[in-house]
Amino acid sequence: MADGGLRARQKEKRKQAIMAAAARLFQAQGFNAASMEDIAAAAELSVGTVYNYFKSKAEICLAIYQADRDLVHAATDRIIANPPADPVLAICRMMETDFETEVGFMDRAAWSALFGAAFTDQSSLSNAFVSDELMRVDQFRRLLGVLVEKGSVDKAADLNALAEMLGALNLWYFMRWLAGLRSGDAGAKSGILDAESRATLKRHVTQLMRGFGV
Repeated sequence: MADGGLRARQKEKRKQAIMAAAARLFQAQGFNAASMEDIAAAAELSVGTVYNYFKSKAEICLAIYQADRDLVHAATDRIIANPPADPVLAICRMMETDFETEVGFMDRAAWSALFGAAFTDQSSLSNAFVSDELMRVDQFRRLLGVLVEKGSVDKAADLNALAEMLGALNLWYFMRWLAGLRSGDAGAKSGILDAESRATLKRHVTQLMRGFGV
């Protein structure tokens, strides 16, 4: 049993090394230019070992997407379990938690390369991107349901429509940051929400909730 646990940890360590190396190379070289051989060298593993874990660069990207999604899902679950009573504060905290949660090996600038790959011919990555956004909409829907139970949101409100609008707003903030990153207006290490953006987010959420009569 002990040996099995050690092997599992070693396997996970190699998998993480491959994903981290790929993320760095996708950022530095672009998704198309980086090869599986480059990734293997950067991860200090043989090409055969890399192929034992991932059959393609798209599979590596997909694993990165899934790792990030799982972390965000777990982090936002904690907000849903015990949200602030104020719905605006609860929603803002949900978005802030989403934006501040990321896999440890992922430099924020690498997201630009991954999103570029998602909008090429990599259908699996496009599907992962859509799945991520649907997950976020569902998390907002669950949060709103909890707030209805707490009496903070009117049960007559259209929760599905509101969750979809919040998901769109969440995506808008991310895409705005990504555009700034590509243009050089945002630093690679800068957060998606700075102090000014947090204030703007609160204003946007407040106005949206008013529009839904909340």
